[in-house]
Amino acid sequence: MVNAQEMYVSLWYGQINNEDVAEHIEIEREFYSNFWQHQIDEGNIIGWDMWQILNSDVNEMTTTFVYATLHSEPTFATSPLSSMKGKSSTDRKAAEKRAMGHYIKNKAVTTSVKGGYGPQLEPGGVPSDIVVLNYMAVDPYKADEYEKAELEMFMPNFKENDKVKTGWGLHKVLNYLGTDHPVNYITADFYNSLNDLYKVRNATGEISDEDEEFWRGFDEIRTLKNSHILRKVMVLR
Repeated sequence: MVNAQEMYVSLWYGQINNEDVAEHIEIEREFYSNFWQHQIDEGNIIGWDMWQILNSDVNEMTTTFVYATLHSEPTFATSPLSSMKGKSSTDRKAAEKRAMGHYIKNKAVTTSVKGGYGPQLEPGGVPSDIVVLNYMAVDPYKADEYEKAELEMFMPNFKENDKVKTGWGLHKVLNYLGTDHPVNYITADFYNSLNDLYKVRNATGEISDEDEEFWRGFDEIRTLKNSHILRKVMVLR
């Protein structure tokens, strides 16, 4: 397994109009997958994924893709776009113009992997088809307590007892600070299918008074601000 403390994940969110989705995926497969595979082969990055958010906001007639770049340093360098093998300069520039013209808005989030388990953290490992990203606002004065709870209590329990979840990870956000950007941690839950995820969410169990007290206390440390369900589109290792 890759040492999680030595892995960083850059998440790039690109929002496009629904009518451009099919062409956009085609461009990614034909052109940019070639570029990112070259970066992996050159040792610049560990891997590259393309995901699609399935639970968009209400009245949002758009699609957001999330590109995850895995690397061993907080920042990473890449070879130029001209390193796309087998593509002429004219075709490459035309594809780049079409792809960039699709984006309505974008943002980038840099995270460090504090811990986790599953194939997504293994050398050459391919993540499962569905991932849920949970965006947490954690009291910065309680960050150490929060990390220890996630890594020493919840992660071992998930790994041993959760037979549906195929992987899990705790990520700390590195490039946003301040009250306007309250999210400072992201957890990632991996599943084989959307069916598996929905069956888990559909199960309603009784909670004891003791467990309720624990969770209400834990909510004083962290708040779930948002949650995205993502479908895997493409993975390179």
